Amino acid sequence: DLPSIRSCSLWYDGTNNTMNNSLEMMEKKKHVVVVVLGDIGRSPRMQYHTLSLLEHGHYVTLIGYVGERLIPALEKSTSDDDNTHSSTATATATKKYHQNLRVLRMKPHLPSKLNNITGRLFYYPLRLISLMYCLFYTLWIQLQDRTTISIPVDVILVQNPPSVPTLLLVYLYCVWEGLLGRKRPRFVIDWHNLGFTMFESPTQQTSFLRIIILT
Repeated sequence: DLPSIRSCSLWYDGTNNTMNNSLEMMEKKKHVVVVVLGDIGRSPRMQYHTLSLLEHGHYVTLIGYVGERLIPALEKSTSDDDNTHSSTATATATKKYHQNLRVLRMKPHLPSKLNNITGRLFYYPLRLISLMYCLFYTLWIQLQDRTTISIPVDVILVQNPPSVPTLLLVYLYCVWEGLLGRKRPRFVIDWHNLGFTMFESPTQQTSFLRIIILT
């Protein structure tokens, strides 16, 4: 479990104790990556996990599909943050996230669900390849950009399901970071369903791949 961080006001009172406490508090901050292989906006459970981490002072990178907007506590308009309000009717609000939150949204290619034999044969492999590419690119390329959050990843929290390919790729990423001599992130799984549900057959029939996943 991540250590809780109490919120406090920082000021300088001429003593070293205050400065030491401030440095100690900064060292306790963690960078948590929350991974949802689905529409983030449709996963309130993981959004509230994210909000709880932010409220305890941690940095969070939220990864998932494009789609619905986030909860208001995570996503707000810049007009809400400005002290001065524009009087023009043409003023538009720009989307802005929590200051310690970075959001990386993926848009994988999902093949059409066909009921013929050829469609059933190629649907799952193509879908799996698309998901693997998007997640690989996000973890190994986009996550390495330290412009927004400069500290390395400490923990990766993954929603399960889907288990495939999320759990394997996230585990390999953690191992990869350790092999490079960096801090190896902790791997945490949020279990709330069975992993094979991702591979439900589009025709309600028991597919060969679903049988493999079940076993």
